[in-house]
Amino acid sequence: MAAMGRAVHSDGPPPHILDDWLAADLAGVEGRAILDNMRANVTPDRLQAFQAWTAVRTRFVEDFVESAVAAGVRQYVVLGAGLDSFAYRHAELLERLTIFEVDHPFSQAWKRRRLDELHITLPHNVVFAAVDFETQSLLDALKASGFALDQRAVLSWIGVTMYLAREAIDATLASIVSCAPGTRIALTYDQPPDVLSDKARALLADVSGTAAKYGEPFVSLFRQDEIERLLIEHGFDSVTHFGADEAVSRYFGATDVGMADVQRLVTAVVPKSSPAA
Repeated sequence: MAAMGRAVHSDGPPPHILDDWLAADLAGVEGRAILDNMRANVTPDRLQAFQAWTAVRTRFVEDFVESAVAAGVRQYVVLGAGLDSFAYRHAELLERLTIFEVDHPFSQAWKRRRLDELHITLPHNVVFAAVDFETQSLLDALKASGFALDQRAVLSWIGVTMYLAREAIDATLASIVSCAPGTRIALTYDQPPDVLSDKARALLADVSGTAAKYGEPFVSLFRQDEIERLLIEHGFDSVTHFGADEAVSRYFGATDVGMADVQRLVTAVVPKSSPAA
């Protein structure tokens, strides 16, 4: 669903802020079936809002990673990588960056088959780290894959938290804050209906309903103050929020692209006073 949102962004009205030319091919016939289902059951304005935000969060993360690389970070961890295509579209960064794609082993096996079917060679510095966030240790999986805990990293955790129980979210954040000081994370969270506008509640119902239909019900929702408190309680600092209003201002030149504030981004940093210091 996320891959198809990225893929159709370039087909929508301008401005276009992302060209994920690989997303549709990676998603294959399964992705096209999901998109057909959404087009049949979701109003065009809500579908536009979904694809615009999907493009925004990907562009935001890719800008975030490029900024970290410019600051000397050489490890990028994609948590819940799914069909993320960053490693296969940014050859200019690959010689300076080791990318760890972290996901469920079944999801990774499916993605690797798709890459092979598309004749895409796996870059030498892309590492697949298999982990089930609900039952396994993120740190153990990363260390087994060659991740250096004593070196700064940049992490993304996009489109995942709403599918996880609070215990799994806590365990993952505890692992991340154990990384080297200066490590940065960008993650998304979905807001509960009681803080949303009517339009946003309708979009949340559409997206969560589609996800549930495919066996992935939404489990954890957070208000903005709740996610900030959670990050601070785990030891992060420099918490920065980014939502629909900020996205319109930064990427669309104040053009109304119909986004609702259902899902938001937040970034945080492992401080020098962290347990890893």
